[in-house]
Amino acid sequence: MNEKTNQFATHLAKSDSERQKLKNEIIANVEQIHKNYEPHMPRHSTPFTEEKLSVKGSFTPLLGENVVSVKDIPKLEEWPTFSGEGEYNHIEFIRTIDMLQEDFNIPDEIIVGKLHCLFTRTAKKWY
Repeated sequence: MNEKTNQFATHLAKSDSERQKLKNEIIANVEQIHKNYEPHMPRHSTPFTEEKLSVKGSFTPLLGENVVSVKDIPKLEEWPTFSGEGEYNHIEFIRTIDMLQEDFNIPDEIIVGKLHCLFTRTAKKWY
């Protein structure tokens, strides 16, 4: 009986040691990920410049040069919605939004502004 207890204690000590090694390895990996993490920036976005902010005596909207093209954008009711529930297809939603952006030359800022209306149910909670 004493021998079984010693074997069990030895096994327990080894498993505690292994668990501690794994824990330290996970912590090191997480710290490395956080240190090397770069926020997601889309490649197609234009950098923010001071000239977009320049106001010469009157208010100039940020999207002023795009106002003419915005008139042709389909109404919000014609855009696809995304619920994020069940067997959803987020790739199809993204492709449709990209197609609309390309066809109507819609700036990213306008699409981001519409996302709160395009997402429904669970997707809206995520957003």
